Amino acid sequence: MASTLRNRLLAGLIERCPALFLRLKGLARHPLATDREFLRLHARLVRDGEGMQLLSERYNLWATARRAAGQPGAFAEFGVYRGGSARILGAAKGGADLHLFDTFEGMPAVNPATDGAFRAGDFADGSLGQVQAYLAGIPGVFYHPGFFPASAAEIGRSPLRFRFVHLDVDLYQSTLAGLEFFYPRLLPGGLLVAHDYGDPTVPGVRRAFDEYMRGRPERMVAIGGTQVLFEKQGA
Repeated sequence: MASTLRNRLLAGLIERCPALFLRLKGLARHPLATDREFLRLHARLVRDGEGMQLLSERYNLWATARRAAGQPGAFAEFGVYRGGSARILGAAKGGADLHLFDTFEGMPAVNPATDGAFRAGDFADGSLGQVQAYLAGIPGVFYHPGFFPASAAEIGRSPLRFRFVHLDVDLYQSTLAGLEFFYPRLLPGGLLVAHDYGDPTVPGVRRAFDEYMRGRPERMVAIGGTQVLFEKQGA
């Protein structure tokens, strides 16, 4: 109850006095200060208690997704949890389809040697039905429940290609599987953003990226918080 009230009060501050909110956050000069559409979206997420990114990370996801909107190709997110970041993508994607991949039953098997303190079954409180209800009303959203990459088998046999991909799966093997699947299906000029690359408590993400991207032409760019971004090269 206390956290719900706090979220409502904070959301109200963001909506009614965004300049004060951003000064308190030390972000008065940040580009998000002039983006009222994003601030309304952020206030909604705060009120709902959804989303695990920092404010700056939410804005990075929003801004990069908006940059990709209107271009050929679909959007995808692997690692949906309760749908907070998917709601950002749903608001930013324009008319593109958004494909969401998750077990919707918690984390798969975890390797302690690569995955820090995570345990199988973590984040099990984000069910498919709950996420579908939370994202109801956003057009062009497709759900792919189950263990990845088996959950992507049908898409893997199709000609579908992606303009924007968000990875947020925490684990080494899951991150590697996401890169192996989405990298060859990412259109030239397409963007891939990942969470937790810069978080030392989530070592598997950096290891998977550093291994998979070694020798490839794309330059990985840290974009704030723990996120990393690259743009697919090619004609």
